[in-house]
Amino acid sequence: MANFRKTILVVSFLTTALCGVSMATVYQVGDSAGWTSMGQVDYQDWAASKNFHGGDTLVFNYNNQFHNVKQVTHQGFESCNATSPLATYTNGSDTVTLGKQLGHFYFICGYPGHCQAGQKIDILVAPATSNLSPAAAPSSASSLYFSNLSWILGVLGFCLLGFAY
Repeated sequence: MANFRKTILVVSFLTTALCGVSMATVYQVGDSAGWTSMGQVDYQDWAASKNFHGGDTLVFNYNNQFHNVKQVTHQGFESCNATSPLATYTNGSDTVTLGKQLGHFYFICGYPGHCQAGQKIDILVAPATSNLSPAAAPSSASSLYFSNLSWILGVLGFCLLGFAY
């Protein structure tokens, strides 16, 4: 019976820890303003306030009659040159999943003058951290959901452990 209680405790702890580490976050670029050149969002400030990790998803919402999203190199980003993009997105509600590769991902609007007006973003993908360190506030409903799920599973595990006596 003692081994059973220890097993329950270990499984509960691991489940709680893994839920916090393995869940990716979905970010709506520009939050409610979306992807626009109207000057409502400073995309560099927006990105600097987030912690991006491999597997996270960026959602670009915009009017596709006036905007697009082009993933470019660092040089293309700095010069606002969209002529040789790594990828192009044009549907107005584009989802880009960040790969496991660490480093910078650069996105600009390819419409003339938009990048120069600030419609560009540099996303820095950093190594994932464990849920045991201090974390930033959740940036979306999905990350809040998974944070609560992790907490609930932990409480459930401790309750099961208590009923095993």
